[in-house]
Amino acid sequence: MLIGPRRAILIGAIAAIALTIILVPLIFQLTAPRFDLVVVRLSDVTVTRVEEGHMELRPVITIDNPTDQTITTSRIDYELIADGVSLGNHTISFEDIPLNGRPAIFAQGSVPIAQDVGHPFVLEFDDDIADVYAKIQDSPDTVKWSARGEALIESTLVQERVVFEQRT
Repeated sequence: MLIGPRRAILIGAIAAIALTIILVPLIFQLTAPRFDLVVVRLSDVTVTRVEEGHMELRPVITIDNPTDQTITTSRIDYELIADGVSLGNHTISFEDIPLNGRPAIFAQGSVPIAQDVGHPFVLEFDDDIADVYAKIQDSPDTVKWSARGEALIESTLVQERVVFEQRT
């Protein structure tokens, strides 16, 4: 039985679609940046406001991109630690911002990302952290800061979670 021209075109179109479905994810995976080289670190913490019973902190998390492609982040979840004492968890999120409005971390570059002023890291006084709270309030430069968490790093159609634990 011979295959007619219509049937040959239909078979060719189906084969092309199937090949595209198989090859596109593979191509994106092969050309994706090496996310394992990306470094997420806590680079600074400043006290922005102190009031009765609470203070506002401004952690700065820096993302280093040693790859040859531009990346961005949509979310950073982290736990802030002062002198070994956990101060709580917080999130820096760009999920509601379109991809072209998120911080671009260019190839071979670094970008510091500060906690948004509209959503500060508020540290409430608690008896469990009274000593660290007093030290942060009186002499924040002597505090040994650290953070641990994960950042959602993205490039084109590929995203990956990068886990970090870093000291200042």
